[in-house]
Amino acid sequence: MNMFLDNSEQGQHVRTIAFVHHKGGTGKTTSCLNIAGWLAKMGKQVLVVDLDPQGSASTGLGIDRKSSRDNSIYNVLLGQKAMEEIILETDSNVYLAPSSLNMLAVENYLAKQSNNMGILKESLADIEEHFDYILIDTPPGSTLLMSNGVVASGNIIIPLDSGVFAYEALETLKTFIINLYEELNVETNVIMIVLREYSSSFMDKRTTNSVKKLLKRFLIENNIPQVKIFTMPFSRKVYWSQMKGMPISHYAPLSDIGRGYEELAKELQCYEYECV
Repeated sequence: MNMFLDNSEQGQHVRTIAFVHHKGGTGKTTSCLNIAGWLAKMGKQVLVVDLDPQGSASTGLGIDRKSSRDNSIYNVLLGQKAMEEIILETDSNVYLAPSSLNMLAVENYLAKQSNNMGILKESLADIEEHFDYILIDTPPGSTLLMSNGVVASGNIIIPLDSGVFAYEALETLKTFIINLYEELNVETNVIMIVLREYSSSFMDKRTTNSVKKLLKRFLIENNIPQVKIFTMPFSRKVYWSQMKGMPISHYAPLSDIGRGYEELAKELQCYEYECV
């Protein structure tokens, strides 16, 4: 089984997407929020599902950790609430299924359930027709929460940092994807890889370029050279935008990092509409 399905044909409908990496700090939440912001700014109805117990995606969209998360994705996964009952609209016009700290206990519950990797997919079925895109921010680690995000979407974006272990990370994710296929017959379509630069220094840019060459070799060796690698520039504006509770599309859209994520949002739409 190949790591990726062939998504090279224009016009393929890609709508529900999980941001996946087994390691923390690679930019999953940052990529998810900033792509969501640009899609919303382009007139799309966008839902972000925050599966991470840390709740960074919820905070990054301006939802206060204490006062606005009485009902969260936790209640949905436990069968206490329907998805439509917990969805919030944020100031950036991105809709959100928020996380909460009690998500830390949900793994034990899921482990005891039948079809424990498909609960999120079932929960999204009733509301997906109302959104153009559903973006799922998964937690690090090969957990049941991460698996639920992948199974619910079937499409993933892989954010990587530009360190020397990026190549090894793809090998680990490949194993995870193959196991999903062999155990659940779940086929996964990797749409793109987002490679985050560490800083704007000359030496760091050289390292990023070296890592990018290694990743391209990995794609060729796995017979999926059509998967694109996008490099995101280093910018402190991302940190400040998240502190303000808004995507970069709304905080600093004309910055280099803002334009970078705008390009990614446009690229996603090329899977639905033929791009010239």
